[in-house]
Amino acid sequence: MLREQLLYKDVHIWTMIPESERDPARLARFRAMLSADELDRLRRFRVEPAAHRYLVSHAMLRTVLSRYAEIDPPRWRFVYGSHGRPEIANSAAPPLRFNLTHTDGLVACIVSLNRACGIDAERLSGRHNPTGVARKMFSTREYEQLRKLGGRACLEYFYDRWTLREAYVKALGIGLAFPTGELDFTVHTDESIGVVFAPGVQDNSRHWHFRLHRPTTEHVVAVALRRNGDGEPGVVLREFDFDGYDPPTA
Repeated sequence: MLREQLLYKDVHIWTMIPESERDPARLARFRAMLSADELDRLRRFRVEPAAHRYLVSHAMLRTVLSRYAEIDPPRWRFVYGSHGRPEIANSAAPPLRFNLTHTDGLVACIVSLNRACGIDAERLSGRHNPTGVARKMFSTREYEQLRKLGGRACLEYFYDRWTLREAYVKALGIGLAFPTGELDFTVHTDESIGVVFAPGVQDNSRHWHFRLHRPTTEHVVAVALRRNGDGEPGVVLREFDFDGYDPPTA
C-alpha cells in the first residue's frame, strides 16, 4: 500500500509535548532537518521557550510528512502563500495538505490527502482578557453567552471558539484578517459543532467539519476540515515521538 493511502478516508492529528525533547544531540539533529529559511526564523526568536517549540514542531512536521511519502525529513521543501501558509513544493510528493500549530506545552499538526485543513492549539489562560477579545472577535450571541460565565467555564468557552476560528481561517490560508465576528459557533459536543456564517460571508456551513480535541487538561485543539463531497471525514488522533526514526544529519 502506498504510504499516502493511510489518508484516503481519514485525516491524522499528531500531538506532542515539546519539553519532552531536551537532549542536545537530538536538538542538533532537529536543526539539521530545517531549511535555511526555517533556521533564519528560528534565530529571530528572543525567548528560548518559543524558539524550542518552533524547532521541535518543525522537526516533528517534517518527520510526520515522511510517514506518508518516500521523502526524508530534511528534503521537504515548502512554498509560502501571501499570508504565510506553507504548502509542499516537492514535485514527487503526493497531494498532502497540512497545518501546524504550537503553544505553551503542546505542538500539533494535521495531515490530509488533498483536503483543506486547519489546526490551532491553545493553553487555557486568563491572561489575554477573554471577554475583551470576544467583544471584538466573536459574534454578538457568543459574546453575550461568555459574559454569563466565570472561572474555568469562561476560559473553556472562550478558547473553544477562539481555536475554532483560528483553525477555519488557517484552513482558508488567509489569517485573522478575516472578519471573525461574522462566524457563530455552537459547540454541542467536541465532535458535534455547528457554525453559522453571517450573510456577507461567501461560504456554506455544509462545506466544513469542525472538531475539538483536549490532549491535556490544560490544552484545547481545534480542527477545521473541508468536506470534499465524500462524506464525513474520519479523524485519527495520534501521539508523536521521534523514537524509531533517526534523522539524517545532512
